[in-house]
Amino acid sequence: MQSMIKTVLGVVLAGLLAACAGTSGPSKQELILGTWQADFAGQSIELTYGPSEIAVDAFGVAFPYEWVDADTIKLDAMGQEVISTVEFVSNDEMIQRSAQGEQTLYRVSP
Repeated sequence: MQSMIKTVLGVVLAGLLAACAGTSGPSKQELILGTWQADFAGQSIELTYGPSEIAVDAFGVAFPYEWVDADTIKLDAMGQEVISTVEFVSNDEMIQRSAQGEQTLYRVSP
């Protein structure tokens, strides 16, 4: 009887550990939200990502964007479509790759 209890507890503990290990963090759609800083042509720019638009704070303009899939966004910048693959190095560092090149952005602390 005691060995059966130990076996059941072992199975329950293993299941609990597997469930915890399988827990994922926030999605890219959640991580991208907020203000990011990047250098474009030697100029530091802050971009604020909302759920469906990117605001370029210094210029007072915003561009719509949408998620194409879990890793890719499509941006409409004044009629020019830009498709970028989004990768998070950490919660505070994002890399976007497109036909125009690679851009590293850093989260601006609130």
